Amino acid sequence: MSADAPNERRLRLRAVLNAQSTAILVACLLLVAVGAGLAYTTHVDPGTETERRTVSSLTVESEYRHSATVTEPNAVFETGTVLDGRDTYFTRVAPELDVTVATSYAASTAENVTVELASTLVIQNVGEEGTVYWRETEPLASETVSNVAPGEPVNASFTLNSTAIDGQVASIEEELGASPGETETFVTTEVAVDGSIGGVPTASTQTVDMTITHGGDTYSVDEPGVQSDTTERTEPVTVEREYGVLRSFGGPLLLLVGLVGAGGIGYATREYDLALTDAEREYLSYRDDRSEFAEWITTFRLPTSVHDRPTAEAGSLRDLVDFAIDNDTGVVEDPETGAFHAVAGEFLYTYRPPAPEAADGEGPADAEAVADADQGATAAASPDSAATPSAPPEDGDSPDRGVDAADLGTPDVDVPDEGDVWATDSRPTDADAADSDERDDDGD
Repeated sequence: MSADAPNERRLRLRAVLNAQSTAILVACLLLVAVGAGLAYTTHVDPGTETERRTVSSLTVESEYRHSATVTEPNAVFETGTVLDGRDTYFTRVAPELDVTVATSYAASTAENVTVELASTLVIQNVGEEGTVYWRETEPLASETVSNVAPGEPVNASFTLNSTAIDGQVASIEEELGASPGETETFVTTEVAVDGSIGGVPTASTQTVDMTITHGGDTYSVDEPGVQSDTTERTEPVTVEREYGVLRSFGGPLLLLVGLVGAGGIGYATREYDLALTDAEREYLSYRDDRSEFAEWITTFRLPTSVHDRPTAEAGSLRDLVDFAIDNDTGVVEDPETGAFHAVAGEFLYTYRPPAPEAADGEGPADAEAVADADQGATAAASPDSAATPSAPPEDGDSPDRGVDAADLGTPDVDVPDEGDVWATDSRPTDADAADSDERDDDGD
């Protein structure tokens, strides 16, 4: 029934609209309210919000640069060779480590900026849990530079003698008589930058450490590389609230969908009768049953002898299928009439679906026409349904004599439709016999 599928879809749409019209209208009005609210708050009155705006930013970068000059003759390095940026140096041939602390800063605008560098040598003995048993500090270098421009480097240099540091550590341990923890040697540098950054007074402090490990004939340097610290100064600023693309377009879209939906459902309920008739509901019920029980139904023509059985009419296709299942038989759909049949015992059980035209409201129900078509097909196929031949003429009438209906004064006879069964009785009546005698007398 593919040709009737659009009708079925329209019927189901009407059923949904009729049953859910109020809910659909409420949902559309909610969409209108939500869409209008979103559109108004997004495009008409977005409101304000407070955010933190950066008014000044100061970035300070500091690093250690180190090298050692070969002072003792050896077979590998010439005297005076500078060993630069190594992790390990040789204590015997290059005992002194030259260290420079380099600092610079970055800012959009800056005035009266002062940079201070203070480096200190720290020697301490630390236990496993961080307990400091003893600690010795020694100032190494200090540098203060005023009116430093952004990007201008400020350096503080000093020299560490690894042999002297080893001797200092040995002397302290000898004086204390014990060394319970691990002895550490490192350089710590305090970097301070102070000035007017972006027109706002700003101060920044930074601590950079470099560790020196003594291993007898060598010493290793572990420096952290470039250390960068940023100091920002912010202030609260009131700005207009901004929204994303989804809300900017989603609000008007929801408003439009809600208005169109509410108008459409209002027009449909006002201009059309959405309530289904009994025939339309019966047709949809039949279509539901046809889809649900499709696996129990086969399509082919039953032999004509089956239609000679007494017929029982089922109230619905579901009833017919349930009966067929209970009686272990099948349900057959006639491809020409569309009727459904089940054969059990001496009876033919039949269900004739409602006509789609009647269900769609386009014409009267034609279930009787379907039954007539079914019976006509049976009669046409049965040899017993042929018309009964006329009896031979009596009283000497010749069978070849042509008699016109108009001459006999008889009314016109309708030609039977195909499939109808006609029985003809040609015996003359008493009136015909009297007319025949009168004609004989006139002839004499």
